[in-house]
Amino acid sequence: MATLPPRKNPTPTKQLQQHSKQHLSPLQTLLQMGFPKHRAEKALAATGNRDVQLASDWLLTHVNDPSLDECSPREYILYACPTGAFLEQIHDFWAKSKELCGWNGAHNFTPHITLVSFFKAPDECAPQLSRALKQVVEQTAVNLDRPLKLEQYTSHNFMGFFVVEEDANYLNRLALQYVKEVSNSTISLEPHVKSLHLTLAYQFPEAQYGTLKSLVDALDPACASGWELRLYSRDARLATKQVHKILYPHTPREPDELELMIGDYIYMSSDALQNTQDGWVDGISWLTGMTGFLPENYTVRTSESDAWTMHRTVQLCKAIQPPNEVENGKTPDDSVSESTVPIEEVTKDEGVPDYYGADMSKTIQQLLNKTKDESILSEATEKGTKVTADGRGRRVFVMRHGERVDFTFGSWIPYCFDEFGNYTRKDLNMPKTLPRRKNVILGWQKDSPLTNVGVYQAKLIGEGLREAGVNFTEVYASPSFRCVQTATGVLEGMNLKDTMPINLEPGFFEWLAWHAHSGESVVEWCSRQELTDAGYNIVMDYQACIPVDKLSSHFTESLEQFYDRNNTIMREIIKKTTGDILVVGHAITLDACTRDLCAKPPRQSSELNKLMQKVTYCSLVAAEQVGETEWRIGEPPCYPVTHTNNQRFDWKILTG
Repeated sequence: MATLPPRKNPTPTKQLQQHSKQHLSPLQTLLQMGFPKHRAEKALAATGNRDVQLASDWLLTHVNDPSLDECSPREYILYACPTGAFLEQIHDFWAKSKELCGWNGAHNFTPHITLVSFFKAPDECAPQLSRALKQVVEQTAVNLDRPLKLEQYTSHNFMGFFVVEEDANYLNRLALQYVKEVSNSTISLEPHVKSLHLTLAYQFPEAQYGTLKSLVDALDPACASGWELRLYSRDARLATKQVHKILYPHTPREPDELELMIGDYIYMSSDALQNTQDGWVDGISWLTGMTGFLPENYTVRTSESDAWTMHRTVQLCKAIQPPNEVENGKTPDDSVSESTVPIEEVTKDEGVPDYYGADMSKTIQQLLNKTKDESILSEATEKGTKVTADGRGRRVFVMRHGERVDFTFGSWIPYCFDEFGNYTRKDLNMPKTLPRRKNVILGWQKDSPLTNVGVYQAKLIGEGLREAGVNFTEVYASPSFRCVQTATGVLEGMNLKDTMPINLEPGFFEWLAWHAHSGESVVEWCSRQELTDAGYNIVMDYQACIPVDKLSSHFTESLEQFYDRNNTIMREIIKKTTGDILVVGHAITLDACTRDLCAKPPRQSSELNKLMQKVTYCSLVAAEQVGETEWRIGEPPCYPVTHTNNQRFDWKILTG
């Protein structure tokens, strides 16, 4: 009997099945997975309709949530939020006001102008609310090409900026149109009726008026050129509670205790906090929805909006400077915030933002791993590839520098240097001394050193690499002082500090377009002689692939050209070296130096911004050669360095 030949084209039935699977909505997919409809809708709304995976993970972590099956609609709110330089000013203002005057009502929310006050909507309406915002902005077809006009107002119970009438009318029209778009029999909302304003401080003691007023006067509303609309939602239970962030993990010892995990938030009532007799308070976990007792000193109060879900952002007006602007030496490559989740300053044309998933997906995964008693394996591990001292290809290790002083302490220069350029440290986490260099003040302002914690982070990575049996034949570093310090710390941890000199490669410096937009020239780094005099082991006669005097020609480079710059240097170094090598650079360096090696195209700017938010201090990646020309990213041979934030302690709090 003849054998049936295989069909080249699928049958119409198969085509229809494949087509239908590709076009299933997230809700349909969850229903096919067996989740009840009301639970699936609740999970999608709670995670901003980000994707099916996060929604299903949310359901798994909330399996013991007593409110899981309750019909409790979420509360939504529409904000206009500043971005760019003005947002940084407000964050600095809030940090200083908290340090000098303590908590006030404004610290409870992200900087904003309320356009539509809180309103409730059924979970099934979440996608409609998100789409409507984008449609309203497109229908108005108006994009502000100038800063929003703001007028300062201060009194003894309120400080902030009011939007001038012309711009307020524009924002009010947007809000009114959004209200009309989404109002129906199940959703009742109305635009914000008060004068549009951005609150800086309120609910503060009258004695603090002078201090707060001086801080407000230092703000420059003229730079408020970047704004975006943001649609947030929150669990209705949050409305009357404080939000606290977990500082330390805790494993329950009693049945009524709540398990604490880093990355989780806890809802607590003010009464519970005030009336506790033993330091244990009743709280609700944002991650699991479960209720239990926990030690209050294992948490710290944070903004209520940190526990909100963002469903949509739509650009309202472009900032004069791009999102990746450089100010006071700060660039997106290094600005990974530990207290807030950065949000892309672009219009989300498709899907929804990663605001909810940025921290949540990682924390959820930690909980699921614990539940399943397994950890996430790298692709190489899944395929059975084992990193050993022999029988493997050569490796390129690329690492980000450690914690830097300017991002930890903000504007540190005026406090640590006198008019003669003499340095005095003001915190134990600051370096005791700094090397001598030209242009002392400007030099350190643009080329920040590491904190002592940053040096220790690098040393820990070095110790981990040494224990894993790693040895380098060459070490390269960006000439930024923080990168030189990090490379030195790694080598010290490996006991190679004195025998392995560092090659300074200016071509590994970050994307120059960030500096070009701000009108800066190439940073004037410490010279090789200055570093050597300070005790750093530097190769004095290294011939850089891109010398400093040639680097300025890259100021107008595109992102693709930046990737090409790093790839060219990387392949040239690989060609002239053998064995494992280490490259210490910036957050963006990890991807730029390995992307082309692994036969992948350069990333787009929006994709890169998301990626860099996840590259924390001393992040380490290893690219391994698996063939004559093939490379792949594999699991690093040592663990990463993870630790919590430690805010500055003010002893005066105990004198009240």
